[in-house]
Amino acid sequence: MIQPEMHYLRHHLGRAIRGFFDQRGYVEVFTPVLVRCPGIDPHIDAIAAGESFYLATSPELHMKRLLGCGLKKIYQLTHAFRSDEIGKYHNCEFSILEWYETGINYQDLMELTENLIQTVDRQMAEYLDRKPLFSLPFARISVDEAFEQHAGWCPSREWNEERFFLDLIEQVEPALQDMPAFFLYDFPAPMASLARLKPQDPKLSERFELYLKGVEIVNGFSELTCAREQRERFERDRARRIAMNKEPYPLDQHFLSVLEKGLLPDCAGAALGVDRLLMTLTGAEQISQVMAFPLPQV
Repeated sequence: MIQPEMHYLRHHLGRAIRGFFDQRGYVEVFTPVLVRCPGIDPHIDAIAAGESFYLATSPELHMKRLLGCGLKKIYQLTHAFRSDEIGKYHNCEFSILEWYETGINYQDLMELTENLIQTVDRQMAEYLDRKPLFSLPFARISVDEAFEQHAGWCPSREWNEERFFLDLIEQVEPALQDMPAFFLYDFPAPMASLARLKPQDPKLSERFELYLKGVEIVNGFSELTCAREQRERFERDRARRIAMNKEPYPLDQHFLSVLEKGLLPDCAGAALGVDRLLMTLTGAEQISQVMAFPLPQV
């Protein structure tokens, strides 16, 4: 079981995160854990929670519905759930931080993200009586640049999903793991998820991932606000789930309605794995070391 000191560390981490956003005028929000639509990503499977309900894999869609109601800057610390995820960096139930702001794009969001990490790192370093681990600015490397340099090909121009993930894990990430902190940005369009495509180059999406000590910690992007394109993406991913013999989750019609009514303003948002961040800040080697009750102990 987790040691008492780790509870204090989680407490201080939560205070640092909330203080960062509170000082910038963000509103802490609360969205359902029990949902009807857990997302359509072909690679993420939800945990069923009764007839027609699931445990949320992310608070993303509900939080963006709140932006559609007029909120401008919001954040949330909550739990998320994903089926069959267990390992060094994975647990079926995990802590997640998500935040969204209107009127900014993914470039602004990267700057905000590195400021968040620096602030949290400094406060945790003071609590632990050590020097901070990270300094600004964080390196920024485009996905195409990283793959051309370390895998010998350009994903946005010759897309191959199987090769992409294989080379990412076996060549790109190992080549960059000695960098203390870096952003991978401008992901190929097929990996846009809910991100907006770059107007000047639609083969790329305005999406980034932040790595700390070689571990992916944050995923963020300029949000897609086009209802037609978002529905097409949902339908395409749903078809892929069916082709993969996976449950075809229902579309979130409430979220799509917000888009169709033009209520979602230009905005950007990110998701941060809180347990992974705590691992990075404390030197823990397994996610179970920073959880009170990892899956085997539930």
